Amino acid sequence: MRITGTSPMVKECNVNLVKWFLLDHGAATKPEIAQLTGISLMTVGKIVNEMCEQGALIRLGTQESALGRKAEQFAVNPAFGSSVGMRFLVDRIDVVGADLLGEVKFQHTFPMPEGYGFDRLVEIRDFCRQRLPKIQAVAVGFPAPVFEGRLHSGHLLQFKDVDVQHGLDEVWEQPVLIGRDLNITSIGFARGSLTPVSGDLPKVQDLAYMLLSEAGYGAGFLSGGRVVRGFSYFAGEIGRLPLANGEYLRQFIDSGVSDDEYVRVISQMVAAVTCVVNPAMVVFTGDSVRPALLERIGERLRERVSFNWEGQRNVCPELIYEEDIWPSYRAGLVYLATRQIHSGVCMVEESF
Repeated sequence: MRITGTSPMVKECNVNLVKWFLLDHGAATKPEIAQLTGISLMTVGKIVNEMCEQGALIRLGTQESALGRKAEQFAVNPAFGSSVGMRFLVDRIDVVGADLLGEVKFQHTFPMPEGYGFDRLVEIRDFCRQRLPKIQAVAVGFPAPVFEGRLHSGHLLQFKDVDVQHGLDEVWEQPVLIGRDLNITSIGFARGSLTPVSGDLPKVQDLAYMLLSEAGYGAGFLSGGRVVRGFSYFAGEIGRLPLANGEYLRQFIDSGVSDDEYVRVISQMVAAVTCVVNPAMVVFTGDSVRPALLERIGERLRERVSFNWEGQRNVCPELIYEEDIWPSYRAGLVYLATRQIHSGVCMVEESF
């Protein structure tokens, strides 16, 4: 394959390769970078020197090389920039700040009055700027489908028919990543113990993360490591799932059904999801989840979808309960913001 492009583009690609190599390996010498990236040692030397002058890289001292000579090690400077993640809720905004490597530096909750608007975000922006070096990326999650910069449905009625993307970009004075809360959470859960800059793929790439709560119902789906959004970004609106009795799932669960009926309906829903997207894992969270019934739901599910590929285990997913959604949500925000900072020239399309 032949790669063509302008000289500045080639240089940007090389800078990006050097940076991602150091992010993935932690630290390396110029010869090591050259050998493992395929970039000439002379070019690596120029790039590393320039990045050190900018403050993007730090020097870590010398080590013995394979040739017996001492060589200087370099690493990405985590304090050269930062990112911010925000979770919008009806009565508050949760904020997380992280360095260039995705290490969380602070978390804070800002109580919000009913119907708050963009003007209240200036306080949050200034708070973050006082505590972080240059903010290079901002990721925001909303409890609603997000399409073309606008929220579709949800409880944040003050943002209905509002160009949320434009409003956030103006407040932060830079492009802001925005998305649906449960899509972000599913990414965070799947990443698990992986750091935001790790090049490793998550062990679980087919996942359903389901919120059952009086505050809202919804799900985030990953298929092959990618978020499933649907053509109108409606994917995951399980609260509106129609049932045989004419009710929606949310109406049915909120009516206070018996445990037997709960097991029947939830297992039916998961069976449908299993036959359509076949997740390896379904994670439940929220105050309308009945954790003690998950084992029964799993048994009922395997009765409904009693299929085994030859020589393999049952096709049904593992069912898990996560009491607090925030750790996975936070991890998703930090991951997306951190990756945005380091995206540069994308040589390979992202998995998520």
